[in-house]
Amino acid sequence: MDSETMTKKSVFWIITVGLFLGLGGCYNDALDPTQLGRFEPTPTVNVILDTLGVADEPSPTYEGAEEPNPEDLLPYEPDYVFSAGDVVRITIFELYNEGLNYENQFVVTESGRISIPDVGIVKAEGLTETELEREVTSILSPNILKDPSVTVTLLNSERRLFSIVGQGVAQSARFAMPRYPIRLTDAIALAGGIGDFNVSYIYVSRDVKAEDFQSFNRSPGADFEHAEPGQKSAEDEMLEMITPSDARLVTTAEMATRRELESLATPEGIDPLDELADVPDAAESISPEPSASRIEWVFDQGQWKAIEVEAAAPSGLQPELLRPEQFAADRKPSQPHIPSGFGLSDVGQADSVTRVISIPVDKLLSGDPRYNIVIRPADRITVPRDLVGEFWVAGNVNAPNAYSIVGRPITLKQAIATAGGLGALAWPKKVEVVRRIGKNKAGLMQEEIVLVDLVKIANGTQPDFFIKPYDYINVGTHGTARWLAVLRNAFRATYGFGLIYDRNFAVDDFGSNPLNNPF
Repeated sequence: MDSETMTKKSVFWIITVGLFLGLGGCYNDALDPTQLGRFEPTPTVNVILDTLGVADEPSPTYEGAEEPNPEDLLPYEPDYVFSAGDVVRITIFELYNEGLNYENQFVVTESGRISIPDVGIVKAEGLTETELEREVTSILSPNILKDPSVTVTLLNSERRLFSIVGQGVAQSARFAMPRYPIRLTDAIALAGGIGDFNVSYIYVSRDVKAEDFQSFNRSPGADFEHAEPGQKSAEDEMLEMITPSDARLVTTAEMATRRELESLATPEGIDPLDELADVPDAAESISPEPSASRIEWVFDQGQWKAIEVEAAAPSGLQPELLRPEQFAADRKPSQPHIPSGFGLSDVGQADSVTRVISIPVDKLLSGDPRYNIVIRPADRITVPRDLVGEFWVAGNVNAPNAYSIVGRPITLKQAIATAGGLGALAWPKKVEVVRRIGKNKAGLMQEEIVLVDLVKIANGTQPDFFIKPYDYINVGTHGTARWLAVLRNAFRATYGFGLIYDRNFAVDDFGSNPLNNPF
């Protein structure tokens, strides 16, 4: 055998071995593009996207939720301040009978007052239990009771409630706040606990004052106004103006007349009746109309007294009285002034801001104390399930169908695996995802169609993304995919003795129908 022949054989075997080594050394099969993966010995870390990044997809309901602050873990709660609708129980020792307690329940009216027999009308709104006890005690002592013993207890409050809603708990309801600090795990236990596995986050919505919310981000060097010594601020002057001038407190069950309002607005030391007495001509020109007397309750020297008071006669300078029908016409409900450009995003920004606190369920249930926050009155706890719905996989997959999203977030690779993997004619570089992105300004539903490269997603050069409800995944094919499938099935091998007969062009051997002519 000459050297030239040896050289040709060597080149042939080198090329053959190199081809097999090249095909075998590649981690991705060149003959089978449906075999996806990275298949590299070095590990890598990739992110998973929430959106496709092409159009503005609908934002989640609790976008902008924040982590708990250290203040959310403090159990401190100031004394409760009464408001309208609260039910209080007042106990007075020996009010009527010696050695016995007088006990009754009272509801704070819309005007913030309660009416106690033999005590009178007491303003309760804005007071704590201790402050209301002192107020009632000061009224009883010393004329009614020498050493009164008063106990005030809050029984029910419309503001000392918190609510738990969502499909992740067994019972959605409103619960009363106990008199001790209650944490998030205690509140969830009242609602029956978390009964679903597909709950990832708990959201706590809390209304706070705007200045308190902004104080978290206030810099330490912020400027504050300081009043000079001896100089009164505008707020102090306003408080002095509205402070009662004497210790006499007058209340009546009737509507205040215009004459009484004028007397309240008159400066101290000036009696409007005295001034009107100096105008006899004006007084004689108008004949006073008879009016019935009324009962006024006057708080004088530590006790309430009922005094029968005659209605003041109208004078010449008295403003024109309104008839009932005119008064009703003037008392039409006024519409609140809404500035131009006011939208839904501006709701609550005037004096309060709603904070949304995001709590991961796995860390909360694992005992992480950073997320077991203290529940405040009027908190709204939402325990939603994760995404629930359906998505569709079609095209060149082994099991095209509609599949359910049961709460566990799944990615595109997992969705393809759920559909049985890629088919024999699939081309992973041609995968399109159709996703709904909400309605436009005309109210019509919109969708986006994005072509993704499943090969790059599988080998880690592009990030994967989560599937959302109503997603439609279509796996396409290519012109060479069929020939690659034929080429993959063209080479056959047998072990031992075998007979392979290809009847593509052998019609004459067994006739047109081989079943009619068996061996």
